[in-house]
Amino acid sequence: MGFVNQNNRKMMMTKKYLIYFSLLCLSTFIYACKDNWEAHNEVQNIDQTQDLSQKLATQANLSTFNGYVKTTGFDKILANSQNYTVWAPTNTALANLDPTVVSDPAKLRDFVANHIALTTYPISKNQDTVRVKLLNNKYANLVANQFEEAAITGEGMFVKNGVLHTIDQALPTKASIWDYMLNSNDAPLQRDFIKNLSITVIDSANATIIGYNANGSPIFAPNPPTVARNTYWVNIADLRDEKQEYTYFMLQDNVLTSEAEKLRTYFPSIEPNLSANYFVVKDLTVKGVYAKDRLPDTLLSVLGVKVPINKANVVKTYKASNGIVHVLNALPFRLKDKVPEFKIEGERPIGFSATRTVSYRTKADSLGKQFSDIQVYDHRYAEYGVFYLKRNLPVVKYKVYARAIWGMRGDPQDRNFTQRYFFYNPTTLSYSLFYTHLVLPLTFTEVYCGEYTPAEFGNLQFRLTAANSTGINVSTLTLDYLRFEPVLP
Repeated sequence: MGFVNQNNRKMMMTKKYLIYFSLLCLSTFIYACKDNWEAHNEVQNIDQTQDLSQKLATQANLSTFNGYVKTTGFDKILANSQNYTVWAPTNTALANLDPTVVSDPAKLRDFVANHIALTTYPISKNQDTVRVKLLNNKYANLVANQFEEAAITGEGMFVKNGVLHTIDQALPTKASIWDYMLNSNDAPLQRDFIKNLSITVIDSANATIIGYNANGSPIFAPNPPTVARNTYWVNIADLRDEKQEYTYFMLQDNVLTSEAEKLRTYFPSIEPNLSANYFVVKDLTVKGVYAKDRLPDTLLSVLGVKVPINKANVVKTYKASNGIVHVLNALPFRLKDKVPEFKIEGERPIGFSATRTVSYRTKADSLGKQFSDIQVYDHRYAEYGVFYLKRNLPVVKYKVYARAIWGMRGDPQDRNFTQRYFFYNPTTLSYSLFYTHLVLPLTFTEVYCGEYTPAEFGNLQFRLTAANSTGINVSTLTLDYLRFEPVLP
C-alpha cells in the first residue's frame, strides 16, 4: 500500500508541475506576442479602399519614387493581395540619386526593390533591431523609426495590403562584405589571397547520379558539372551571406606582409592555401557590427582569437549590406593569441585499436569543478590504443602536461596503472614514445610530461596506449586532457 501511495503522490506532483509548466509557457507566449498585439491595436484608420500602388500615386512628395516604381513594374506587385511595406524616399531625398542608377533598368529595379519588403512592418516603440528581408534579397535593419540610415517620418499610411512609410534618405543597394572586398583596391594583397582560396567541386545538385559505392557515397556520370567553392566561406565565414552580420577588417598590403612575417617561423608555407598569410586573414572576421566609434580595444574573431583594435588605425569604413568593413593601417596581433596553448581532450578521440566498451564520463573534481574524460576498462587487448588529432600545429616548442584521474566514486579501477603517450613522427612514419604516465589515485593536478617540438607544420597525431597486458586494472586507459603550453619569446 505504501508503494501505491508513493506513486499517487508522484502523479499529483507531476500534474502540479505540468500545470505550472503550461502556465509558464502561456505567459511566455503572451509576453512574446505583446508587442505585436500592441502594434496591431495601434494601427488605426486603415484605408481599405486603396492598395499600396494607389496610395503611393496620391502622395505628391513621393512622386519621383512612384515614377521609379511604375517604370520597374513594381506598381503591379504593390497592387496585389499580398502585404508589403514600402519605405519611400521623398522627392528631396532622391534629388541627388546617382544618375547611373536611374539610367540602368537593372540597377533601378534593384534600387526600388531595396525599399520594399514582403509583410507589414509598423513603427515599433522598442529599440530592438529587426532584420528585414527586402525584395532584392538584401537585408536592412529596422530600429523603431529608423530604416538603415534613413529616418521614418510620421506613423505610416496603412492600406488594405500593407503600409507606406516616408523616409528622408534614398538607400542605394549596398554591396555585401564579400563583393566589396573583391571589388576594392583598399587591400589588394589580402583580396587576391582570399580570392584564390578556391576549390572546384562537383555540383551535386545538378550532377547525374548513376550509382552508389560501398560507403554509400554517390557515383556521378562522367564529366559532372562543377562549381567553385572558396574555403574562406566554409572554414571561417561566408561573407556573402546576407542573413548574417559581420565586422570585417581589411589590412593594407604592408600590414598583411608584416603580420605574416611574424608568423612565418611558426606557420611555414607547405602549400599556397596554408601559408602565414592564411593565419593572419583567418582572424579578420568578427560576428556582429561594430561602427568605428564603438570599436572596443579587443574583439574576438569567429574562430575565437583575440583581435587587438585601435580606432586610430581605421583609415576607411564601408557599411555593407551584411555588416561593416574597416580598412586598417596597423593591426599588431599578439603572438600568444596566434600561437596559443591548447588541450587535446580525452573524451574527443578520432579512433581506437579495436571496438571495445568506452566510457565517457562527466564528474566533479576535488574543487567541485566539472570535467569530462574517457576511460577504457577491462578491454582485454594488449597495448590497446586511443587515437587523437590536432590540426595545423605551429612549429614551436611546447611544454606538455597531462591530467588523468581514477579512484572517484563509481570507478571500477582499484590500483595504480601505467599508460603511455606516443606522438607520430612524420620523418620515420611511425609513433615514438613521448611519456610513460604512472596514474595515481585521485590525482587532480597535472603531471608534467616534458617538452615537445613538432618536426614540421601540420597535424599532430597522438596515441594513448595501454600496458602490454590484457589484465584487468593493469591495462586501463583514462585521460582528462593533454595540455600544450607554447614557449614563446
